[in-house]
Amino acid sequence: MYSDKRSLRRTWITFFGRYGRLLPIQSRTIPVVLDGKNAIIVSATASGKTEAVIAPLIERYLKEESDGIAILYISPTKALVNDMYDRLNGQLDELGVSISIKTGDTPRFKPGKSPNVLITTPESFDSLICRHPNSFKNIKAVILDEIHLIDNTYRGDQLRLLLKRLKCVSDTYFNIYALSATVACPEEVGSRYLGDFEVITDHDKRDIEYTLVESAEELFDCVKRENIKKLLIFCNKRVTVEVFSRECIDLWGSNCVAVHHGSLSRSIRGESEKFMKDAHYGVCVATMTLEIGIDVGDIDAVVLAEVPWSISSLLQRIGRGSRRMQRSRVFALYGSGDEQMLLEGMFHAAMTGYIEPVDYSHDLSVVVQQVFSMLYANPNGLTDGYFQNIFEGFCSKEELQDILNHLGNSDWIEKIYEKWCATTKLMDIGEKGEVHSNIPSNKVVKVIDVNSKQMIGEVQYPVDEIFVLGGRVWLIVRESFGRVYVKPGKARIATAKFKSHVSEGAFYYLLPVHLSQSENFSVIP
Repeated sequence: MYSDKRSLRRTWITFFGRYGRLLPIQSRTIPVVLDGKNAIIVSATASGKTEAVIAPLIERYLKEESDGIAILYISPTKALVNDMYDRLNGQLDELGVSISIKTGDTPRFKPGKSPNVLITTPESFDSLICRHPNSFKNIKAVILDEIHLIDNTYRGDQLRLLLKRLKCVSDTYFNIYALSATVACPEEVGSRYLGDFEVITDHDKRDIEYTLVESAEELFDCVKRENIKKLLIFCNKRVTVEVFSRECIDLWGSNCVAVHHGSLSRSIRGESEKFMKDAHYGVCVATMTLEIGIDVGDIDAVVLAEVPWSISSLLQRIGRGSRRMQRSRVFALYGSGDEQMLLEGMFHAAMTGYIEPVDYSHDLSVVVQQVFSMLYANPNGLTDGYFQNIFEGFCSKEELQDILNHLGNSDWIEKIYEKWCATTKLMDIGEKGEVHSNIPSNKVVKVIDVNSKQMIGEVQYPVDEIFVLGGRVWLIVRESFGRVYVKPGKARIATAKFKSHVSEGAFYYLLPVHLSQSENFSVIP
């Protein structure tokens, strides 16, 4: 049995000194990590999962110091990458451990000066393992953050295969740790990424006190009566965020309402996060961008402005509020009797600890994407046997062979003696970095405020002449070179168009017809 301070001699003060003791999930996780075992850790938001893995890994790293990247931390979004860097940078600097990030917004990477800890996204990891495989030769551990957000999607499938590729380039054995707040079957999820592993869960549950309301006005009255000062309001869609934020501005005032969703620029999202951390009184209306562990300070209550997609999503959202208390205060809006009954049922299930299981289905478009990525990284070609090793357990040999032959007939790849090689057509898109992401792209344009010259965010093109973005109404002044220049509009409310979710990966169109028409594709929540 490990003694907390003795087993973390170098890292205890940095990570846990101000608390004096470990949280339950940390007490269960730290010995497993110190023993070098893989694990999936399932515990509520803000329960200390990150520190439970990072602290013992750094303790191990300081004992086994080596060159290059030792710890690879993979997050599903750029926002989470940036937030995690801000959280860990000071602590690791104190310990003499270097840390850096790599995303599409921070493209520079110097392999000769690899950090000890690298935080990145699956797509940027794909790019790095293609271009700088030697940087991962001494990898000690990989952390998969918020795994529930990408598991059972083409991004999760891509990550599964990237981990197999990492084993091929690494000279050492490395551990894998998956973190999540809500997973129905951790054994099943873990089996897709970890190999042999332990399941660590926190069974301590907070009570949920919920109130159903019919309107923003009724919500405002309830909040005022209870003297609740800081609210985090969740919507399912970005357009609903914009519409509902206008209602909130009418009730709380424009200086007390912030907006947060993926179509807003990083700087404006950052302003919303800072507002919620610093303000004593305020409201933030958001999509699932704030379901995950971005730090927005202490929240007094959570509001579900729309029925969540699932019980898992409901738990994820309400876990962001009342973090210092054993009771979660929640309000939920309903628009009909059916919605009221549905919410009652979801809350009842959540309070019993139930999370609905999800049937897994693989996305074969990932095979195309990974074949392209691997052949771009290996211009001398790869054998059928190499591909069969990577895709074993993901798709059948027959499916793989059909895809390879189809890509060969389409002039993307060619067989030279016993190896498949990339054609010039494939190498050209590889040079542009277009082989690393399987996320479908939509045509979007940047929105620029003509008065402040600040980028407000992005909207799908074409866009209405008057639209809402960032909780404000905008009127288009002119369009030029993929940008829309706007000024504040006087209309009270309008509807913006936003990027839609697509269920298949971007490369699905390159699958053979008999595979692309089968039901192999997962759905993004």
